[in-house]
Amino acid sequence: MKKILTGIMALSFATCLSSNADAAGFFIQEQSVSGLGAAFAGQAAMPRDASTIFFNPAGMTYLNGTTGNIGVHLLAPHSDVDDTGTVNTSVGGPFPTPAVGGDTNNPYDIEAVPNAFLSHQINDRHWVGLGVTAPFGLANQYDEDYFARFDSTETDLLTINVQPSYATKISDRLSFGAGVDIQYVDAKLNSAVQGLTEGTSSLEGDDVSFGYNLGFMYDVTDQTRLGLHYRSQVNHKLDGESTVTGTTIADGVTQAGANLNLPEMVNFGASHKLNEDWTLMGGATWFGWSNFERITVTADDGTQLQDQAQNYKNTWAFNLGAEYEYSPEWTFRGGVQYDETPTQDGFRSTRTPDGDRIWVSGGATYTMNERWSFDVAATYINIGKENIDLTRVQGTAVSDINAESDGHVGILAVGLNYKF
Repeated sequence: MKKILTGIMALSFATCLSSNADAAGFFIQEQSVSGLGAAFAGQAAMPRDASTIFFNPAGMTYLNGTTGNIGVHLLAPHSDVDDTGTVNTSVGGPFPTPAVGGDTNNPYDIEAVPNAFLSHQINDRHWVGLGVTAPFGLANQYDEDYFARFDSTETDLLTINVQPSYATKISDRLSFGAGVDIQYVDAKLNSAVQGLTEGTSSLEGDDVSFGYNLGFMYDVTDQTRLGLHYRSQVNHKLDGESTVTGTTIADGVTQAGANLNLPEMVNFGASHKLNEDWTLMGGATWFGWSNFERITVTADDGTQLQDQAQNYKNTWAFNLGAEYEYSPEWTFRGGVQYDETPTQDGFRSTRTPDGDRIWVSGGATYTMNERWSFDVAATYINIGKENIDLTRVQGTAVSDINAESDGHVGILAVGLNYKF
């Protein structure tokens, strides 16, 4: 079953590259081009197209017939991680003392995050749908000789989430939706390690696990709508290999695994139509990041190979936006968002050199005819300055890492909607 599910999801996302996390932590909000144009303001209450399946499947009850949505988000992150006093030393008698190392260039490349959705109306009260997304991800690679290499040199995390969904109208004003999350994760974590010589430690593993999500949408009046969506945590057990090379004394391959606990989320959204042209949106999302406590690598025989505290904290994101129907063909939108980082001083890592984020977004939808419409969006995210202050022990190396990080992200996105 695992191989079948993995094959289906890999085929569905044949064009998906390993993604950079562009919400705080390593959550990827970019699952709707129309939503991105308003910084996802009030997204749980804005069923513009079939991408509502991810943010609140109850929104399918506002979509007539069969509708499809596909989107691609181009993410261009930039991160500066500057050494502020790192000291690398070696213990154990004759082993050499590793050099501190140099600065590093931007560890991120431009990446593409695609997603696809399909909603189908069975009758006046029942809908079914399917979404394929990449809701968590991270991909960065540092210079192999940089100062914090004993913390990380490469991180590659990809998730693919297949979400069969159902929605029903409980009444003329209240709708309910639910979905099952079938989630595949593939991870690779590399860092430097010291033995007689300096080498590389690598963990690679994958897993398929399951979660669920529930949502309600309620029309308070003909002008005001509320939405509430809950997405459960998904706990993965990565099965794979831990490989050490280049140390002379500790090289080898060990069958191993690690836990990866992804957060639960609660998203509240509201929208209010001021008049025929203008709609205001706002929302808040709670992230249960505190279950991401540690990265513990354990061999199949029970030996603990690595244990690194992450100590993420629960966070909030808040957003506001507006939408303007300029004409029957053109709709414009914009929004802002404040997104807290779950990372904390003393635990923040070069794998996720994260800070609080401020989003500014703009976008538009062009309706060509009754069947076709196109979405475009652009976003700039400023990532606040934070300190990295931690100690890593890799083989005989003891690395006291002191650094400062900040960054930004540029996003361009295009989407296509079709009514069958």
